[in-house]
Amino acid sequence: MTGIDGRGLLVIISAPSGAGKDTVIGRLVKVLDDAVVYVTATSRKPRPGEVHATDYYFYTPEKFREEIEAGNFLEWSMVHGDFKGVRRDALADTLRDHRIVIVKPEPQGMRKLKAVLPEALTIFIMPPSVESLRRRLVQRATETPEQLEVRLRNAAIEMAAAPEYDYVVVNDDGKVDATVAEIAAIIRKEAQRPRHYEL
Repeated sequence: MTGIDGRGLLVIISAPSGAGKDTVIGRLVKVLDDAVVYVTATSRKPRPGEVHATDYYFYTPEKFREEIEAGNFLEWSMVHGDFKGVRRDALADTLRDHRIVIVKPEPQGMRKLKAVLPEALTIFIMPPSVESLRRRLVQRATETPEQLEVRLRNAAIEMAAAPEYDYVVVNDDGKVDATVAEIAAIIRKEAQRPRHYEL
């Protein structure tokens, strides 16, 4: 466990499935200076077009369990039946090398990370409504009707956690540029303050 001072601002961004989190984060990385997305580990299979070590670190469930037992995860959880987690060593390296590091866990992951790294900045992206969320998930067409219902149930639970975040930003339908600008402004302001992390 070593202390890391100063360099990186750790930004935790959560959102329910279909709220546009990946689109927003993809744009944030382009508009912010020296911002990167921390690559999360997962035990789910890659979706078409996803690349190991770029989109996620794809592990088998067995390998993931070994890494948990070895104490390599700062935070991990079971999401939609798959493991997801943040490796301690990889996060420490990323914070050392970049000014802004974005992590995108579910609320349960945010709570675990915030407990260990209280100086992290937390932002929740809220959809304008549950109806809008349902529409986006249906259009995405990556889930069966049963999976869709599970995601919508989970979304309601996740949205209830929004007050626990430092900032809540609504991503209105068709207004992604405004959402990106609002979050970028928050991050730039927060990045002025030096931070310290025990990793």
